[in-house]
Amino acid sequence: MEGENPVYLKFGYYESLGAKRSVLSSQVSLLNLVKIMRRYNTLRKEELRIKSNLSKSIKELNAKVKETKSYFPFFEIPAKLRRKEPKIEREKTIQRIETPETKPATEKYDRSLESELQHIQNRLREIERA
Repeated sequence: MEGENPVYLKFGYYESLGAKRSVLSSQVSLLNLVKIMRRYNTLRKEELRIKSNLSKSIKELNAKVKETKSYFPFFEIPAKLRRKEPKIEREKTIQRIETPETKPATEKYDRSLESELQHIQNRLREIERA
């Protein structure tokens, strides 16, 4: 490395402001992306928990229905005596399962993200004023 001359670049004032602005904007975008990803992960975990609870409840219900059916006698009705019943369309309703709101540990991370976002936005405003 001895004998090599280093190369220096000079940025103008407006070029440096533009570079700072773009770096800070990139940081804001990345922090927003991290916040979205954390929220997605917490929602995904909650969804899986609800699905497992629902699956467990359905299995219990099926077991109870089978147990109840075993108490009733079922007879084979001849085809001549069978009556055709119109099909009843089921109403497709989705009931929201009420779960207590839980605040996961990511809330403290979100607070730090929010404070970091505010700090970067303040720096961006300072650059805009200059």
